[in-house]
Amino acid sequence: MRPSYYNHIIENKTGSGDALYYNMRTGSLAHMKAEEHCQFQAYAAERKEIADPRFLEDLKHCGFLVEDDLDEKKDIKLRMLEARSDTSVLSLTIAPTMECDLRCVYCYESGRHSDGYMTEDVCDDICRLVEMEAPHLERLVVVWYGGEPLLAIRQIEELTDKIKSICSKYDIGYSASIVTNGHLLTEEVCDKLLGSDITEVQITLDGDADTHNSRRPLATGGDTYGTILANLEKIHGKIAIAIRINIDKENQDKVQDVIEGLKERNIYEDVFCYLGQVTPVNGVYEDRKCLSTEIYSKIGLDLWLKDPVSLEAFYPLPMGNYCGADHTQSYVIDAKGDMYKCWSDIGIMERRMGTVKEWVDPQKRSDISDAQSQQIISSYMLYDPTEDEKCGACRFMPICMGGCPHSRIEKNQSCEQYRYDLSEYLQAYAERVLNERRGAHEDLSPAAEQEKDTGVM
Repeated sequence: MRPSYYNHIIENKTGSGDALYYNMRTGSLAHMKAEEHCQFQAYAAERKEIADPRFLEDLKHCGFLVEDDLDEKKDIKLRMLEARSDTSVLSLTIAPTMECDLRCVYCYESGRHSDGYMTEDVCDDICRLVEMEAPHLERLVVVWYGGEPLLAIRQIEELTDKIKSICSKYDIGYSASIVTNGHLLTEEVCDKLLGSDITEVQITLDGDADTHNSRRPLATGGDTYGTILANLEKIHGKIAIAIRINIDKENQDKVQDVIEGLKERNIYEDVFCYLGQVTPVNGVYEDRKCLSTEIYSKIGLDLWLKDPVSLEAFYPLPMGNYCGADHTQSYVIDAKGDMYKCWSDIGIMERRMGTVKEWVDPQKRSDISDAQSQQIISSYMLYDPTEDEKCGACRFMPICMGGCPHSRIEKNQSCEQYRYDLSEYLQAYAERVLNERRGAHEDLSPAAEQEKDTGVM
């Protein structure tokens, strides 16, 4: 047996001798008492026998110790291949229109907004795609996107009815969410979303009223903050709401203003807030205005530490695939029926991988060459972080898997934020878990039962 390459050990700085152990390949987290920590270190340095069989078994179970002939990198690769090739789930990101009523300063769709709406023919092609894949599906996941999808609420309702009918026919689980700027999300529209089994919405707020309005104004030049907050006051508690706060150098000090604005209106307890890093996707936004990942990470950690819900939600679990872009059955479909692997590519003709029409009818002639389709798909699907010289040697690789595929393709790749704040995050997370347990359970050693999927001891 040998220590795992992916162990991350945080020793207690108070001198008590105990330590926090985290393994990036398994996601296990354990609090080691001083004696246990000493035993492990002695074994790691001198292979001094660990006498307690239960403690030894727990170390192996959590992945802190692995067999001498186990290739951990191959284990990660196999998990990646399994996740990427999973055909039990079909994920569709559907943009029923590319029209948008806002003109956000950093929008990577800038210059690609159009006033077209998804036609009935394209809707029928999407249904044919779902039906074609249905016999082997267990679950269908839909994300409504845009443009601003609420401008096409009729198309959303009609297509949802058709898709859900197919799911019922084949006994397929169905879930749906929507990414919206929130300006049109009135209580009436919210009820329509719920009627279409859209149970989660993501809305972006970028600071106080002045800051938000300067970054996310109406296409006609008007303000949006007041209307969005008024809508939130009426719908919070009815539907799950995630508030995304996009930050860069221009508004990095405005995060708390968003929180306070939600608290003042008694909305905060019913929403989940998180940060989004503004990056120069597709060359639309100026790189000089963007934060480094290290600074962004510190701001994110500050938010997590103030919010116990966020702290738990962002526990760093090992990944299989990174996102939908590197999953074999995940597609982005625009209003014209063009298909993409990543929603950052939507509307860029050179990054289409095909059309829904040709996907369901191979005899249909396409203006997209086989070479282009192959190049787009392979650029997302064939990258292997375990074989990458830099990523393959990185201990963070299992919880990062090479980072955002689109950023990598654009040669704008950066490390995930856990590289900069993992120790601080894990300490805060562990302290919370330990404090919750101290009243009812004094055995906090690795022999304690694993908790949830995180492997917390």
